[in-house]
Amino acid sequence: MVLTPSWSDGTIYLWGCILSGFPRESSFSRSSENGTEGRNGIRWDFSSKAARLIMKAAVRYYLRFSDESATVLPPADRNKNYLLYLHVPFCLTLCPYCSFHRFKFHEETARRYFSLLRDEMRMTARLGYSFNSVYFGGGTTSILPDELAKTIDLARELFGITEVSCESDPNHIDPESLRYTEGRIDRLSVGIQTFNDKYLENIGRRKKFGTGAEQFEKVKAILQHFPIVNVDLMYNFPGQTEGELLDDIKKVRELKPQQATFYPLMYAPFVGKKLKEQIGKSTNENEAKLFSLIMKNMNEPYIQRTSWAFALKQKEFIDEYVVDHSEYVGLGSGAFSFLNGTLYANSFSLKEYADRVAAGMASVVKSTRFGSYSVKQYRMMVEMFGLRGEPSYKPFFEYNALKAVGVIGSKNGHAVITPKGRFLLSVMMKGFYNGMDYIRESMRADLEASDERICLGCTEDE
Repeated sequence: MVLTPSWSDGTIYLWGCILSGFPRESSFSRSSENGTEGRNGIRWDFSSKAARLIMKAAVRYYLRFSDESATVLPPADRNKNYLLYLHVPFCLTLCPYCSFHRFKFHEETARRYFSLLRDEMRMTARLGYSFNSVYFGGGTTSILPDELAKTIDLARELFGITEVSCESDPNHIDPESLRYTEGRIDRLSVGIQTFNDKYLENIGRRKKFGTGAEQFEKVKAILQHFPIVNVDLMYNFPGQTEGELLDDIKKVRELKPQQATFYPLMYAPFVGKKLKEQIGKSTNENEAKLFSLIMKNMNEPYIQRTSWAFALKQKEFIDEYVVDHSEYVGLGSGAFSFLNGTLYANSFSLKEYADRVAAGMASVVKSTRFGSYSVKQYRMMVEMFGLRGEPSYKPFFEYNALKAVGVIGSKNGHAVITPKGRFLLSVMMKGFYNGMDYIRESMRADLEASDERICLGCTEDE
């Protein structure tokens, strides 16, 4: 897909809208290293609305797959540093707010899937790809710890992997799981979402994973077993007060994980209506207020590394994969790859995925091509989300306009992202993720019941 003149004109118009709503640099207080001193000017205003509008328009325009899509990955470029993403789409229970590609756990299906995933890894190695880092996402990646361990070991053998990141939930960090994962995983990200029992109940997690206090103890017990433990939390639940979020922040500071990530509650396109009916609707104004609270209170001994993530100062920060890797290969059902300006999507059907991999074919079923300018826009947004004031890609109009109005400030002669800019980038990244959610849900919409199983040699009622 190339950038058309009409879209370029529309982009400039939208950026003009966002800039007209921004306060000038003089209205920003000088920030500290963490950007939290003084008035930070974070609020939901015209510029925030325009940022959301930009992303909504952009993702609808760009994130469309053509009918004549590529169904194979390109050969590797040995001069590039790729990341490997492996998707494990199984959960014991399905959370109502989650729009990631996942199925209800069935052990036979999951074990067959892990075997196919390893076959797909071998196929990818034959294309010449090598990776330093691998990220396991889901789903629940550690739902079968022995299969996860085999897959990690194969990744190290095939690709020389030196850094392994995995997602998990509070029920799969028990001693039995540790027997397989300790010593193999460098960064374990545990989805807590909140320590508040009321909100855990509202989103259906208290019964599944225990009270906030119980989850606190589960994470505390594993902190010394992995180089980096990240805790994922959500904020801006409907009606959430500053005091309630502050309690979550205090719990994080007491627990002291090496990393903590705060995500704004997101209403994915297809599950959003159901979620709003179940827990209510949050407000943008409250999101801005709570974002400001996080920035003010997640300081010493933490330092902000992205608009959402914080890390202990003495610890190396390991990004999930979005900020630090401009290109990545995604393997597994429902995974995405981004290579040479093209976004590839693997089959969301477990049956089709199994059939393709078993036949020695790539699991890619759709793709869309981006123009070089749109790739620069994307990389600028992502790197600035990672608080890089001097991103490697700087589309002239967008970057200099943001710099002129104070979204990008200066500290000790270096470009930095201001507090207001950090919130703006949070809004934009949220919009981008909503666009990706739309793709996932669209591709899942046509799945048949049989697509949720890989029943090789099993009967229909098994």
